[in-house]
Amino acid sequence: MPKVVDHEARREELAGAVWRVALRDGFPAVSVRTVAREAGWSPGALRHYFATSGDMIVFAVEWAVGQVRRRFDALDAARGGAVTPAAPMGILEQLLPLDANRRVESEAWLAMVGNAHLGADLREQRREIDRLIRHVVRTVVRQLGDLGRLATRRDPEVETARLHALLDGLAVQGIADPPGITPAGIRAVLRQHLDDLAH
Repeated sequence: MPKVVDHEARREELAGAVWRVALRDGFPAVSVRTVAREAGWSPGALRHYFATSGDMIVFAVEWAVGQVRRRFDALDAARGGAVTPAAPMGILEQLLPLDANRRVESEAWLAMVGNAHLGADLREQRREIDRLIRHVVRTVVRQLGDLGRLATRRDPEVETARLHALLDGLAVQGIADPPGITPAGIRAVLRQHLDDLAH
């Protein structure tokens, strides 16, 4: 009988190799060659699942989005859906390179932004990620209003755009080599910005 191949399990195996390379060497080091070597596969065998580095970027970003969504769900479950004073900061921290995993997620996002011109899949994924981030930021601005921490003369849509831009900038500076800002610095800038919105 022919051997039955579990293609989904193979993709999961390769996903593990993608993230091991990314965590160890940074996301720019992810390529068909480096991932194949990490997984113990030949580049030709890997190309049955990911024909190009762009395909791996798409897969990696999809995985990262799933991780972020799971963290949001866990935060929401922990507070029972209630808006607490710590909620806005806790939510936004999930989008920033504050530890090794989130740094690689930010590197994957930046790689996707830089390669979005290479294909329709990457362009659509970039739009999807931007929509997700904008939705999260809009939710945080609404929470600040509910907590009485958004001044009445502030335009929520303008503040959503400003905060989204700030997050993008902090993510880029946080993953620069050498980093332009430390995790403690990222938290301090973000906390100051949220505090300023009350005035």
